[in-house]
Amino acid sequence: MKNIILLALFALPFICSSQEKEDEKKMIRDVVNVEVDRAKFAPKVTATPTVATITDKKGKKKPVEVVETPAEEVVDTLPALMPAPLAEILKRAQGWYALKNKKFIKASGTNSGKSVACNVMFTFKQKILNPENDVDGKITMDIVIEAKEGKYRYTIKNIKHIANKKAMSGGDIYLEVPEAGSMTITDRTWKHIRSESFAYAKILTDDLKAAMKAEIVVKDEW
Repeated sequence: MKNIILLALFALPFICSSQEKEDEKKMIRDVVNVEVDRAKFAPKVTATPTVATITDKKGKKKPVEVVETPAEEVVDTLPALMPAPLAEILKRAQGWYALKNKKFIKASGTNSGKSVACNVMFTFKQKILNPENDVDGKITMDIVIEAKEGKYRYTIKNIKHIANKKAMSGGDIYLEVPEAGSMTITDRTWKHIRSESFAYAKILTDDLKAAMKAEIVVKDEW
């Protein structure tokens, strides 16, 4: 019994840590549907060859390959748009990561075959005269884009304030009291940092959504 209790106490911090990492209250998450032109992305209907037996003039039977022409699809009965294939959504997400933006920097990109993820950094500078605290620095966040047929889900998490002066960093913006402490970063300054952080996240999601609407065009190197 003692061993079981000790094992439970040992595992508890790891369980709590895992739950904290996946705390949806500290995430910005949404699902976005994506449709594409059916004429470009719908699977092409191909003719299926079959083997038939015919009798020639001498009465001998011979196998002959017959190709049946598939019935033409009635265009009017199908909508012009269809759910985007998984591969197309991943291609657009990867394409978005490769694009540069003057407002933020993307780094450490990964592609698992089902999702694209990266780290994003915004330069943070207080937009007020005579700031109370020297907290200029950067706001960092992680974004994960998970793809499924016809839709993707983005998740922004680990949003943190990192000051140029390490002792002035606020850390996790969801904290009520900044990492540096309320004596170092005033309540007014901390509210300003948090407000700007959410504004940066909005800039990021707007940029992503705009890019995910467009088909990736491969440029001719010639």
